[in-house]
Amino acid sequence: MHLTVVLGTQGEISFDISLNQTSFTEKWVSELRWCLNNCDFNQGEAFTTFNSKHNIQNRLTAACNTINKYLKNFIEIRQNLDEQSQEYFNYLHQKFESLSGEYSKPTRLFAIANQELKSAIRDLNFYVHALESFGKQSFYISFNKDQYRRCGFSEEDYDYFQFEYEPGSLILHYAELGKNYYDLYKDGLDIDYQGFKNLHYYSGEASLMFSSFSMTENTHYMNWLQQNNIDPFDKSSGHGIICLGKVLDLESTYTKIAGNKHIKQIIIKD
Repeated sequence: MHLTVVLGTQGEISFDISLNQTSFTEKWVSELRWCLNNCDFNQGEAFTTFNSKHNIQNRLTAACNTINKYLKNFIEIRQNLDEQSQEYFNYLHQKFESLSGEYSKPTRLFAIANQELKSAIRDLNFYVHALESFGKQSFYISFNKDQYRRCGFSEEDYDYFQFEYEPGSLILHYAELGKNYYDLYKDGLDIDYQGFKNLHYYSGEASLMFSSFSMTENTHYMNWLQQNNIDPFDKSSGHGIICLGKVLDLESTYTKIAGNKHIKQIIIKD
């Protein structure tokens, strides 16, 4: 089974992703098919990591300005974002959490917000993360968040979690509002952080990664887990990554995505 991703407004070019033959991947493909039939692509989010840092900074500042238009002085906006510490970005994320609430329990403000404010609140979260991870390029199969849905993992789904991936891997997207163990570690936050959430839901979204990643090779992170009485290899906690597939010609795929920043369609082929 594989996906054919067709790019360009006229469908000028495409690339294939070979999918893993697992029971979870089959469940994910079923949810992807639902999204393709019921949701619009979020074209802006899909290609964000191919944008300049200046562009991402402008999007983050614009989101903050829009929020402050509705809630005067709610966010302290700093213009020199390149010079800000992690504490400032943690502050922005906490502002997002206070505005948004949880996925299944949104704040009253978010529930009644018009589209401009709701989009700005989502952009605040998205572009904070985009700036924090700038330089780690990926292609994000992203859908309209007012249209997509989430599904809870079954007990056996946790068996598919792993702790590293290779370049060219298609990985399940983080379908939560919050920070997982690794986020807490890298952002310098305590284990009892109120917005902590590991992964216990999936959607039809996924990300194609252009670099490798390993949790287990990061000795500082592994020590942090153990110091907080966390079993680093306990998959049932929703800790780790689920790989769904891989592209074989990574260089060609990268070139196609960088030069055609529009998802025309995604075709599921058995």
